[in-house]
Amino acid sequence: MPECLHSFNRRCKNHDYRSRCIYMITMLKSAQAPLFSSITPDPSAAKVSPIVEIYPAGKIIYESLRWLTAKYPALRVLRAIAMPDHIHFELFVTEPTEMALGNMIAAFKSTCTNRFREKFPESSIALDDIPLFEDGFNDKIALRSGAKDAFYNYIADNPRRYLVKKLYSYFFFHKLLIEIDGQKCGLYGNIFLLDSPVKSFVKLSRIPERTPNLQQKIDEWEETIRSGGVLVSPFINPAEKRYRDMAVSNGNGIILVADYRFSDRKKPYGELFEQCAEGRLLIVTTEEFETPPKAMNYLHARELNAIAETIAALPPCAARLRRRPS
Repeated sequence: MPECLHSFNRRCKNHDYRSRCIYMITMLKSAQAPLFSSITPDPSAAKVSPIVEIYPAGKIIYESLRWLTAKYPALRVLRAIAMPDHIHFELFVTEPTEMALGNMIAAFKSTCTNRFREKFPESSIALDDIPLFEDGFNDKIALRSGAKDAFYNYIADNPRRYLVKKLYSYFFFHKLLIEIDGQKCGLYGNIFLLDSPVKSFVKLSRIPERTPNLQQKIDEWEETIRSGGVLVSPFINPAEKRYRDMAVSNGNGIILVADYRFSDRKKPYGELFEQCAEGRLLIVTTEEFETPPKAMNYLHARELNAIAETIAALPPCAARLRRRPS
């Protein structure tokens, strides 16, 4: 089940890409390029533990990251991982730069491809003039407190998540429990959405203009959607559902907080099932009702929103999960 990787040609409209900032950068391998690495389980480990073997293309990427920071002294790579078909790295721009981030990333990508061609002149990359990476890149901007550590931990844990998805694809449809403020909730769908380093809680008044700090929240949700982050909400009223639909249309992950049950015979239905199958949905539910209730009162809505807000604030790998008793 693939990760949600989006918005590779869109930048944040309100951000100065020459400023001092921390980013998480993601770039995809081109279809014709060789794998960057392999990830296999450690047979001696008691739990799922990955062994990452870096292939020649991946080694060239790491060499080129060192070239990047030597070429542009304002840049520091805090963490990097070459996955089989993409790379993540956390980039700290320590001071304002004359060149925009996109130009420096373009130089890095070009260097990776040229170095690979020089070292492997008989490869299809060299003979057929194929780039090592697909066009564009995704950037997640450290806008909130704790984002730096969230990016770092997400990248560090990427091989383990990849391996769990590969070995236990059924895991995404088996029921688990998460404890939120002492309340146990059922989980259905892609649990790794909980580990997204960019999650945003969506709550709007039915009359949006009555929402405190409305424009600030709109900017946050739009940036979360742009950067491929995850929206978290019960999505109760039409105003909230509009942002849900925007995220779904963009290919983002969604964490839906609900209050009704599922079972082995009654899986998420319709569009929810398709989003689960694509790894873009996690349903967190109190399981209070057998079916979706027809009405929602204020106190119940507040309870679901409180759960959503807590989930959105969880840093990567911090969720307390447990298997449901059989």
